[in-house]
Amino acid sequence: MSINPTTPPIGVSGTGSTTGTPASSTNSSSGIGNLGSQLNEQSFLTLLSAELKYQNPLQPMNNTQFVAELAQFSQLSAVTSQTSTLQQILSAVQGNSTNIVSASQLIGKTVTTTDGKSGQVTAVSTGSNGVNFDVSGIGTVKASDIQQVSES
Repeated sequence: MSINPTTPPIGVSGTGSTTGTPASSTNSSSGIGNLGSQLNEQSFLTLLSAELKYQNPLQPMNNTQFVAELAQFSQLSAVTSQTSTLQQILSAVQGNSTNIVSASQLIGKTVTTTDGKSGQVTAVSTGSNGVNFDVSGIGTVKASDIQQVSES
């Protein structure tokens, strides 16, 4: 069952009287796309509670319909959570991308640390203290501890 916010809930006509027939709904692809971007969890709960409030007591909502609408709510909640997580990932990647991309150019090069140790950079990572390099024979080295870079 689709929910169309411009039509009253099942069993309710536009004037507020019960009709006993389902309200019309649209299933066009453009309508569904626009509807998904306009509704949030609160809108969905409001529509569901209105359906339950105004349903015809002689013809209550089918259990299958109710379960389907709860599944739609679960999907909406999951998509909302996923969108939030993806936004956080995107922000993190965009914030660190310049540093990590620049630092990755040192992979395969020989670096010398401030204490005179040398080794080849094998990997680059970011941590709470900034960009770190995995250097063969030394271990993890902070970017600030690198004194010299040379070709291998």
